[in-house]
Amino acid sequence: MALLTPEEIKQFKKMRTINAAVNRKCPGCKSSVARQNEFNLCVSCKACTTKRGHPYEFCWQCLREWKGPKPRLDHCENDGCCNTALQTLKTCPDIVFDTVKGITGCPAIRGCPTCGSLLEHKRNHCKHLDCPQCKVKFCFVCLKTFTECSKTSSISAPCSSGVAPRQTVIPAWKKN
Repeated sequence: MALLTPEEIKQFKKMRTINAAVNRKCPGCKSSVARQNEFNLCVSCKACTTKRGHPYEFCWQCLREWKGPKPRLDHCENDGCCNTALQTLKTCPDIVFDTVKGITGCPAIRGCPTCGSLLEHKRNHCKHLDCPQCKVKFCFVCLKTFTECSKTSSISAPCSSGVAPRQTVIPAWKKN
């Protein structure tokens, strides 16, 4: 969690989108490398592999030579390598809604179930949010779409399926 101004949040989201779209530089040879598998942080550099005569792999997240088992989505085994978004989901406090009563154990920050953008509920109004990134309206409590959640519970009542567990992975946006 961070205390950012609206302008800083806008800039952060813009840079996140740009960074996700472009290739990264291999820490070994500085050549451009694209991540082939969004569910594996271990990335192989063909140029370094050819030059060294053995596979050269690095962590997409910390940009250091890969350590540990693979494939991994959360982190490699280099000291200090961690996914800050996952860490935020893991450690954020629970929310106490002002207007929706009877909900306990709901994290204050969730990853949008459609695109993975981290969103914080402001505690007021109803339990639903519109994701500013993908424009999907979903329930912050059960993580179902607004339409699906509304079939079995009202906007100011606990969800019939209860509180969705704390997220342990960032949802990946599936483009059709």
